[in-house]
Amino acid sequence: MRAVGIVGVVCAVFALVAGCGRDAENADRPAASATVSVGATTAGRTPGIAHAPAAPNSPQPRPAPPLPAPTPRPPASPVHGTAVIETVTLGGVAVPDVPVSVHQMRPCDTAQRDIPLGAIEIARWDAVTGDDGLAAFVVPVGCFRFRMDPPPGTDPVPEGMHTLFVTESGQVVTGTLRFDDPAPAACAAETVVDELDDAGDLTADAATVGECDGAWAVIAWDIPGDSQRIVHRGPGGWRTYVAFPHATCWSTAAADGVPTRLERYFHPC
Repeated sequence: MRAVGIVGVVCAVFALVAGCGRDAENADRPAASATVSVGATTAGRTPGIAHAPAAPNSPQPRPAPPLPAPTPRPPASPVHGTAVIETVTLGGVAVPDVPVSVHQMRPCDTAQRDIPLGAIEIARWDAVTGDDGLAAFVVPVGCFRFRMDPPPGTDPVPEGMHTLFVTESGQVVTGTLRFDDPAPAACAAETVVDELDDAGDLTADAATVGECDGAWAVIAWDIPGDSQRIVHRGPGGWRTYVAFPHATCWSTAAADGVPTRLERYFHPC
């Protein structure tokens, strides 16, 4: 019993020495780091916040499709109409090869079809009429003046300022420039004077023939006094209908076939 007790004491002593040795050894070692990575779990500490993994079969979010590119649009263009210029005689015969021009003016009032005084030209188009006496221009909506350069040998009718108004897209407007019809060969002063049976000493050199359509005409001589006559051409040639001054009434002249254009030469009776 005593031996057992001694042995126990010895063992206890050896255990104490061994424990102290370990404590001394541990005291010489650096302390282990207490840092814990986020999301790790240690005994006695609150675990860090970690994202739960997605369930293996759950739908995955998809990126939003890109927005479609805007459809390109052509730049806005002015609305247009067509201006047609015709060159014709009073009898309706086309006059070709006439230089014509169209001039856009501002300010302008298309609603009232008016070009105010002081309006200025902002654009111009030029062309030459074709065999049909026509020239066409594509122009914007607006107010226009038009004119011509009469070719040599033509006789344009003096009619003042010519205007056109294009008030809406696609509209076609026509402007007319007129010429006197060429005089028939029978209207030549030489012919009239030669055929008159009462010309006397009057010659063609001082004669002027006007308003002649080949059947009726007005002739006058550049001499002192009133030498004017209205003459009519029949099967026998030119004959004097009335010589000025005269007293013939228009009612009588109209009954004789005198054209209306000569009415002003007769008395209203």
